[in-house]
Amino acid sequence: MNANTFVQEWASAYNDQDFDRFGALFTDDVSYTLKAFGLTFTGRDAWVNHVREYATAVPDRKLTIKRTIADGDTIAVEYDFAGTSAGVMPNLPPMGEPVTVSFCTILRLRGDQAAAQDDYLGG
Repeated sequence: MNANTFVQEWASAYNDQDFDRFGALFTDDVSYTLKAFGLTFTGRDAWVNHVREYATAVPDRKLTIKRTIADGDTIAVEYDFAGTSAGVMPNLPPMGEPVTVSFCTILRLRGDQAAAQDDYLGG
C-alpha cells in the first residue's frame, strides 16, 4: 500500500469512527506516543481503546490532511484536528466549545500496517 493510500484510509477510518477498520491498520504490538501529554500505549487494543475514549470526548472530531511525506517505511502526516468538546475530559474545553489542534504524525510501517505512531502537536 502506498503512503497516500494508507494515510487516506487512516484518516477515513478515524473520521468515520470505524474502530475496527482503524485498528486493522496497526500491528498487534504497535507503539503510540504523544510526548507533549506524556501519553504512551503499547499494543493495538490499548491504542484503539484510547481513540475510542477520545471519540466520546470530541464526538464530531475530524482530521483534515494537509500534507503527506513518505520516505521508505516512514510517513509524515500534517493535519488539522477539529471538533466540539463534549465536556467529559478535564483537559479539554467545556461542553460545546471548539477543540482545534494542528498535528504532525510520524507513522512507521511494517508491511501494510503501522508499527508505530508518534504524534506532535501545535497550536
